[in-house]
Amino acid sequence: MMSACASADKMLERGDYDGLINLATKKLSGKKKKDEYVIALEKGFEKVTKSNMATIESLKNSDRPEDWEDIMDIARDIDRRQEKIEPFLPLISVSGYHAKFTFVHTDQILSEAKITAVNLYEKRLDDMVNAARKGNKKQARAAFNLIDHICSITDKYYKPELRDEMWGLGLNKILLQIENNSNTIMPAGFEEEILSADFANMGGSWDRYYTEIDEDMKIDYKVVLKILDIATTHDEISERQQAYSKNIVDGWEYVLDDRGNVKKDSLGNDIKKDKYITVKATVVETLQSKKAHIHARIDITNAKTNARIYSQPMDVEDAFNHTARNFFGDERALDNQLRTRIPPIAFPSDASIIWDAFKGLKPKFFDEVKRANLSA
Repeated sequence: MMSACASADKMLERGDYDGLINLATKKLSGKKKKDEYVIALEKGFEKVTKSNMATIESLKNSDRPEDWEDIMDIARDIDRRQEKIEPFLPLISVSGYHAKFTFVHTDQILSEAKITAVNLYEKRLDDMVNAARKGNKKQARAAFNLIDHICSITDKYYKPELRDEMWGLGLNKILLQIENNSNTIMPAGFEEEILSADFANMGGSWDRYYTEIDEDMKIDYKVVLKILDIATTHDEISERQQAYSKNIVDGWEYVLDDRGNVKKDSLGNDIKKDKYITVKATVVETLQSKKAHIHARIDITNAKTNARIYSQPMDVEDAFNHTARNFFGDERALDNQLRTRIPPIAFPSDASIIWDAFKGLKPKFFDEVKRANLSA
């Protein structure tokens, strides 16, 4: 008990009034109302209420809506404390001490703070809307968010048409295009393939991507993937040979003495030994290779000023490689993994390997558009 009382005193000294109120109300929830906690609760409540009201009075001189929201938060804190203490009233200690609590009527404070905050926010919103209508997208987005914030203060404030207008003015309309500046025909369907990337789930929520636009649509940015060069190598074939030899057991033979007679063991049996021979084989590997290389660049321009704001080269390559294998001679000279014959296969066509290279270009294009971060 003495430890708890000391804790309450320390909370009072350091200004931890809410901690003190929580501790005291917990201790007073039983039948006995000890003097120490009754007095501590009374003092703590009085001090925090005076402090809160002083802060509210100082904030009332502000013309910042955020400060008036702080007033609302403080008033709600006062309400929560009063609701916590109210069930104990009248609060009389075991010795007969009658605690006194002065409650604050916060309805008027909350009403004034809410009205003032909304009015001040509306003045700020007017400036944002005017700037947005002059083409400032950041102000349009800020206005959109502010409309939602004002609605969170009071559900009586609701301007769906203005909110929709700010949403439209805040959007980035981005046109995606592909230009083939090489002297090679691109694979059929490539443009549809690369533009089918899920750009809708990329970038900021304010970005909208288009591959086609109406004549009257005003775009903000143009993203162009420029194909500068498409090249393939010839079908290349090279050969390499490797000779292998190995000593292996190939049957048996008798062991002869110096006179040429077959030796006998202690039981009189003929003595035999393994017969070794050297076997040889040659492995021939045929290396098939072919490559396709695409050199491209992504350019992003501001559609209103036609100024290039982002440019990045991109190179992708696709390679075909195959190793055919054959061998000549005695396969016993070879390890197991070399005994499998692998036939050559047909080389991919130019169109096929170029298409595979273009498929590698798709994620790089997607990543570069994402890196540009046009919603910033």
